[in-house]
Amino acid sequence: MADMQTMRINLSLVSHTNIGKTTLARTLLGRDIGEVADRPHVTETNDDYVLIRGSDGYSELVLWDTPGFGDSVRLSQRLEGRSNPLGWFLAEVWDRMSNKALWLNQRALKHVRDTSSVVLYLVNASESPQACSYVSAEMKILSWINKPVVVLLNQMGKPREKSIEDAELAQWNEYMAQFPLVKCVLPMDAFARCWVQEFALFEAIGSVLNEEQKATFEALREAWSRQRRAVYASSIDAISNYMTQLVVDHEELSNYSLTEQVKDWGRRLGVVKPQAGPIEDAKNALAARAADGLCALTQRLIDAHGIEGAGVRREILRRLKTDWTVNTAANPKGAAIVGAVGAGAASGLATDLAMGGLSGGLGTLLGTVIGAIGGAGAAIAYNQVKGVHGTRVSWSKIALQNYLLEAILLYLAVAHFGRGRGYWEESEAPAFWKDIVIDEMKKQDPEYDPTPLTDPDSIDGLNHKTVDLVIRGVLMTLYNRAP
Repeated sequence: MADMQTMRINLSLVSHTNIGKTTLARTLLGRDIGEVADRPHVTETNDDYVLIRGSDGYSELVLWDTPGFGDSVRLSQRLEGRSNPLGWFLAEVWDRMSNKALWLNQRALKHVRDTSSVVLYLVNASESPQACSYVSAEMKILSWINKPVVVLLNQMGKPREKSIEDAELAQWNEYMAQFPLVKCVLPMDAFARCWVQEFALFEAIGSVLNEEQKATFEALREAWSRQRRAVYASSIDAISNYMTQLVVDHEELSNYSLTEQVKDWGRRLGVVKPQAGPIEDAKNALAARAADGLCALTQRLIDAHGIEGAGVRREILRRLKTDWTVNTAANPKGAAIVGAVGAGAASGLATDLAMGGLSGGLGTLLGTVIGAIGGAGAAIAYNQVKGVHGTRVSWSKIALQNYLLEAILLYLAVAHFGRGRGYWEESEAPAFWKDIVIDEMKKQDPEYDPTPLTDPDSIDGLNHKTVDLVIRGVLMTLYNRAP
């Protein structure tokens, strides 16, 4: 074993100072390294971190975090002059005494030249390429290093529509085409990249390695892919389990009189003043458990993705929907009376009854069109089809569809939350994400509806399949890639 040499493929992360190298390194590594601060020259040394280790124990993909370039023009001149005695004196002696940052840059770049297989050059994409005056000087520096370069676009801001991000990428591709050493330009925002975008990065790295390194790299890439797909599988399981809990959750009320039914429906119609009652208590209990479930799901997802933080229950409660199904073992005659009370008072009641219960606010989210049925017909359907021997309050189909939408949007938020961003905090999902998720949900045939199912395994199987298909479809739409 003493004779075995570790095969290292070295990636050096370089950029102008204060562009976010260490922040991106944290996101790619999935752990906190170095120091992050909003000031120049925070990183002063070349620091190496293992990105992935091969199963053989002797191969590693290593990410180097390097000091940022400061005075790029002067640095380029120093590197070009190192071959003559005066240039060497200025670089190694004078700069060491009079300009430590410049001296550190030169030492770092010499190390990059001597050890790196590929250079990952980070740029500030919030500016146009033409506005980044330092880029042309730093291309001369990278030419001195003489290693293949992959340009990474950082500081892209919050996720935007694909057409906008594609246009920005095309602008940088066009600008970088004048530099032969640049092999590829990729979006890789330290705060908001999605993990599937890292597949493109690994493909770009593999395409520029020499033949001797490629076999080792392919094994390392496969090990990395297994890790990422395991996180994805764990996320799908977590969302599926959360949805199954919602489907099976309910409250049973054995003593729910016809008078109480009329009052409850009257509250829904707005003709009876809202007040506490058994149905309201049941709804509150369901909502509380749903909040706890979404909080637990948030924690599972951020833990799986290596993010620090916790789901905040008050934020989760704010996002909860209030759609319930109320199934009552009422006699047909009583239900017909209730139907008569509501007739003409509010068309929403007939709509709610037709979908098997009462729902609020979100019934049209997925474009569902529901026909109306009479009160007596509703009671018979409950007794014969539902088989309920009391009053059961549970989440309706529409509510479950909306919970699925929320859960997938939560997953997308976590999957895009870079470790370098710091502690997890929930924010409003981009509107175009919601549109894409809804479109993918509409593609499910048959439509997602777990309410007729009673076997927990069947419910979980439907949830697992639906969640996986929808998220894969969303990622394909956003990035032309899926796990």
